[in-house]
Amino acid sequence: MLERSVVEEIKGILLEPDIETKMKLTVRLCVDAGKIGRVRFPRVEERPLGALRPARPAHWNVVEAHAISDRPKLGTAGGRYRLMHSIANIELAAVELMLLSIADFPAEPPEYYHATFQIAREEVMHTRMLMRRLRHLGGDFGDEPVHMGLWRTAVQWTDLPGRLGVVPRIFEARGLDVSDRLRKQLGAAGDARSAAALERIYRDEIRHVSVGTLWYRAACELRGLDPEAHFIELLRDFRPRRGTPGRINRVGRKQAGFTERELAVLEGGDDPALGPEAPPRDLPQN
Repeated sequence: MLERSVVEEIKGILLEPDIETKMKLTVRLCVDAGKIGRVRFPRVEERPLGALRPARPAHWNVVEAHAISDRPKLGTAGGRYRLMHSIANIELAAVELMLLSIADFPAEPPEYYHATFQIAREEVMHTRMLMRRLRHLGGDFGDEPVHMGLWRTAVQWTDLPGRLGVVPRIFEARGLDVSDRLRKQLGAAGDARSAAALERIYRDEIRHVSVGTLWYRAACELRGLDPEAHFIELLRDFRPRRGTPGRINRVGRKQAGFTERELAVLEGGDDPALGPEAPPRDLPQN
């Protein structure tokens, strides 16, 4: 850590194909950064890392996100396994996106890096917990297809307000919306251990989204942006092209710092302050 810049360290982690090694390197980086009390960045022209594609084991089947869009039936053992595998894939992506949120933005306060390293370490814990659960369910991480859709979408936002608006406040917050329903369905199917794993992740993700909201607002205000209006503008890229938005978890989102204006738009209402809704951009699926 002292000899190499944090960007070099993170690049090595992203390009590491073995998942357990990737997790170990992430934890070591987080611990070392905490001990040193600072991070050292290279010259600006050596960034960013968003053009990279994080490595996966050679035998894994990496597909387009829409190729695995079917919802597993949680009343079956196979369906519960596929659900937990899908969530493990999301948590692995969260580890890498937290690291990228450090590497891509070298001029933030030390507190920002401390908070982001801490979240990355907790995402490692989630990933490992889900990997153990998959083994208990009779398989292993990578037995099902995986996708890189979250990474490919998130890296389109190269400014800090955009990245923080998308990753914790859209991607992670969506997990808050579905967690309660999934936990109840897993419990009803007799899978209390999987339900307990999702409960732990839910509690941690409320804090993760809350921390993301704190730094998102700070980044917006530093750049003269209205945080609410900017976030609502971001949401336009993620509106469904047909139908209505799903039900949101108001309780969890309020605890994570969402405002009433943001919640109202998330529930399907247009914000008159922004005028007519523009069509969403086409976002890559993988």
